[in-house]
Amino acid sequence: MSNVQEAFGKAVFSYAGAVRGYVSSKLKAEYGEGKPWFEKFMESLSFQKQNNVRNTIEAGNVKAPEDLIDVTHFSDVILRQKDIFKPLFGNQHSKAVTWAQEIADVRHEYSHQKPVSDDDAYRALDNMARLLVLMDETDKAAEVKALRDGLLTGGKATTVSAAAHDPALQPWWKHAQPHADIRKGQFDENTFAAKLDDVVRDDGSAPLEYRRADLFFKKTYLTKELTAVLADTLKRLAGTGGESVVQLRTPFGGGKTHALIALYHLAKHHVDIEDADRAAILGAANLTEVPRARVAVLVGTQLDPNGRSVDGLTLRTLWGEMAYGLGGKDGYELLRAADESGISPSKDRLIELFQVARGKKNSVLILMDELLVYQVKAAGKRVEGTTLQAQTFAFLQSLTEAVAGVEGVALVTTFPESHIEYYDHQEAPEVFSRLEKIFGRVQAVRVPVQGEEIYEVIRRRLFDSIDEKAAEQVAGEYSRLFDAHKDDLPPEARNAGYRKKMMRAFPFHPELIDLLYEQWGSMQSFQKTRGVLRLLARVIEHGYLSGAARPLISLGDVGLEEGEMQSTVTQSLQDAEWRGALASDLSAPGGRSYQLDKEQGGNYARFRLSQTVASAVFMASHSGSDRKGITKPGLNLALMHPEGITPMLITDALDRLKNRLYYLHANGNYVFRAQANLNSVLADRTAQVKRERAMEFVRDAAQKAVGGSLFKPFVWPESHKDVPDGTGFKLVLLGPDATVEDREARDRKLSVLQQNSGGGPRIHKNTLVYLIGKGGDFNRAIEAARTLLALQDIEKDRALTLSPEQKADLKERLGKQTDTVPNLTKAAYTALFVPTSNESGEAVWRELDITAHAKTRPTLEAAVTDVLRQEDMLISAIDPALLLQGPWGLWPTDESYLELHKLREYFTRLPHLPFLEAEVALKGAIVRGIQQGLFELGQFIGSDPKNIWDRKNPVDEGSIFFSEAYRLARPGTIPRPTPVNPDPPIIGPDPGPKPPIAPPPPPTKRGVTYVRLNLPDVTLTQMPALLDVFSALKDAKGQVQMEVRLTASNPAGLDQAMLDLSVKELIDQHGLNVDWHQE
Repeated sequence: MSNVQEAFGKAVFSYAGAVRGYVSSKLKAEYGEGKPWFEKFMESLSFQKQNNVRNTIEAGNVKAPEDLIDVTHFSDVILRQKDIFKPLFGNQHSKAVTWAQEIADVRHEYSHQKPVSDDDAYRALDNMARLLVLMDETDKAAEVKALRDGLLTGGKATTVSAAAHDPALQPWWKHAQPHADIRKGQFDENTFAAKLDDVVRDDGSAPLEYRRADLFFKKTYLTKELTAVLADTLKRLAGTGGESVVQLRTPFGGGKTHALIALYHLAKHHVDIEDADRAAILGAANLTEVPRARVAVLVGTQLDPNGRSVDGLTLRTLWGEMAYGLGGKDGYELLRAADESGISPSKDRLIELFQVARGKKNSVLILMDELLVYQVKAAGKRVEGTTLQAQTFAFLQSLTEAVAGVEGVALVTTFPESHIEYYDHQEAPEVFSRLEKIFGRVQAVRVPVQGEEIYEVIRRRLFDSIDEKAAEQVAGEYSRLFDAHKDDLPPEARNAGYRKKMMRAFPFHPELIDLLYEQWGSMQSFQKTRGVLRLLARVIEHGYLSGAARPLISLGDVGLEEGEMQSTVTQSLQDAEWRGALASDLSAPGGRSYQLDKEQGGNYARFRLSQTVASAVFMASHSGSDRKGITKPGLNLALMHPEGITPMLITDALDRLKNRLYYLHANGNYVFRAQANLNSVLADRTAQVKRERAMEFVRDAAQKAVGGSLFKPFVWPESHKDVPDGTGFKLVLLGPDATVEDREARDRKLSVLQQNSGGGPRIHKNTLVYLIGKGGDFNRAIEAARTLLALQDIEKDRALTLSPEQKADLKERLGKQTDTVPNLTKAAYTALFVPTSNESGEAVWRELDITAHAKTRPTLEAAVTDVLRQEDMLISAIDPALLLQGPWGLWPTDESYLELHKLREYFTRLPHLPFLEAEVALKGAIVRGIQQGLFELGQFIGSDPKNIWDRKNPVDEGSIFFSEAYRLARPGTIPRPTPVNPDPPIIGPDPGPKPPIAPPPPPTKRGVTYVRLNLPDVTLTQMPALLDVFSALKDAKGQVQMEVRLTASNPAGLDQAMLDLSVKELIDQHGLNVDWHQE
């Protein structure tokens, strides 16, 4: 069973148990025990599923009704019992039905033993985890999330390490509890974008946490500036100071509307606010109570320049809306004429309105939001020869002056950083400029959220509780890690204040929030605080209960491999062109970073290393300025964590990702771009390189890598005819068609080559060794060759336009890849196969590992000879006793002689013998054996010994010839000639005086001084006799020279391959001086 199947099986078992308990308990609570709940359960099912349940009951396979509830029933039940489950699942109810059905579909495939794909399994487990959280089965949800994350880490469930008892090493969710809606995935992204007018209407359109003052302030962090805005406004209303006109100015989504809602609740519902929050604001204002106030709320996005009807009135202008908001119908009557005519009221008329609205005990608070939007719309409304826009400008001018002139009246308005942030319209720039001039003279500009206050804002909005002690421990552990790697980090990380920064940001890594708030916040399309909250809420939901979660939520934890997270990110970017980059490089399971983690395993899988690094770089690649991307030190700071990711791992991942991802660019820093990099071009060209072409390139690389000295190389022979027979040593490199792993193909190829040659059965079987590679290594070499050939094709293609960055990248890659192919090819050959035989004489193969030697030796042949020498299979000297007796069995005990030409052939024919580095090794053994008296050597003519060498008459190597005339003999075996004794002299009487001796005759003529033998038709079988003749001429005390003339002819043509591979090989092998002539 695959890891995917196993993980799904475990998860669905746990999930099914939870579903049975949850469904039965909710139905029983609603309809009662016994039959009622079960009948409602059955009514919820489709007709087919009802029949299946009845069949199961009739078969008697269940003990209790609850056991009949299956995962395939869950979607039916929660859909048809909507009144029960909709309140429980909230805005996730419709999604829950879909999730449950998707799980049932995958379970169906699984139960029928069909393979479950990585993608289907991941999605099903993710859906199970979401549903389990909705069912409050947090323990089971954590188990399933661990199995889900395990699919991204090679199939092993990611659980919290038992060794991580230290809080500083535990997942962040152990110490930070998200709000319930975030934990359960029920949060509405509109929660972070409530509108002031929705809050004022209180009709349910705004989220509850915005409508209720107590909940609103519970989730609102009172920043220094927000507190000051609230306090100064209260002072203005109380008549004890403060600014009359306040402008809240931040980028889009930066908290302006949030501040207006705080002012509205403070003025209208202060009794509902918790005493601590109310006391903090009153203390800052130096007041004991909140002044009574009449509040007018004007929201430009909600107001229509054509007016609206309310309470029997038609409100046509901002001043009409304001008058009605402050005084109802009576207040409106003061400005009715101005509202109906569309002409701005005077400053004095506005002062009169404020005084009436104030009365004796009230103050006046005017809240204005989205004025820029309203004014752009008002440009199209004609009013008595002018426009409503022009009259509204005049009104705002008078309003700011009137507010300043009446005590107890405050105007708070919002203002964007630029016109583009809110309303991309041709009139927006001019409107923006005029509004700035109007408010610029009397306003006090306030920014509600500043600097590191964003950390507290986010923590308050997203978490119910945070363990500050654990936050301190985590920050301490990270600080110690940073100290150990300070040379790998940016300067700011070495600052003592960075530890406090981590504590304030916990459970987030400060680099994540800073990047979102500063870099992403500088983009016109991103909604600053609001956008950050939306994105982080999704990150929290994804990582909650996950065993793979880290001590801090970092840039790498924005799970861009997951579909919903991608949607959240692309929605925040408002740029669809990034979808291609996300799908190509970051999605799971098809994305390249995911695949890299899966292929590499180990720490890559454990830490989702490639996905983590790629996600961090992607997040750092967006900004409203030119500051895009991230440096290596910046990545180290953002991603490294205790007992986890290190700078070394990040460096390794970056090197791999640069050569793998299509949209990652590296030029001083690392950045994703929507335009593809050289990898994309390279992938297209690589696909065009046929495997055959790449294999030929690898074959050439193998030819160069093998070298050759003692052994003649034969690379990737297609048949036995490509490897000639002969006494020379041969090193045969098999190709990808016969690998170490493919035993059948390997053994078949070895057998054919070992037993056969081009001329028939192979005779010299002890002259070959074989190098065999691993299939995976061959494939890597071939793919590397395809890449190199593709790079070369790109370099040659003059029609292809490359950027300077791509050209530099191409040059660098060509340099590296040129070395890579030979290295991979050489490294592929790990196994040396040497023919030998066992004790029974059966042919067997001895496999030797040459890996270590191949790494250190310049050529494969050098590695082979090293290994053979090390194993005593290639020798330069022989113990002479082994020629006589022992395991080699060269000289049968019942034979007196051993011909030298046979002895030499034994070492090239018999695979159980070692390889002789040179013939001199055998001559040396013969010389030493004679000296030691182990055997004798005789030169024979026919059966008669001509010369005998023994212990008393030792031989030298130059007198030894490997021919039939020379035979080793056991001591005393060679017959010696019998000496002839002369007859004794006969002694007789003294003959007397001897005659004088005659002078010697003149010298006779000299004998033969030169012999020339011409042997025109010597056959192959007569060659040993020719050697005997050669030796006899030496014995005749002649200086013998031999000149051989060989000719071969065939009218049909000679076999060129045999001429090249066999004849010339033998000539080269023996170092013969040849005058070659051919026609």
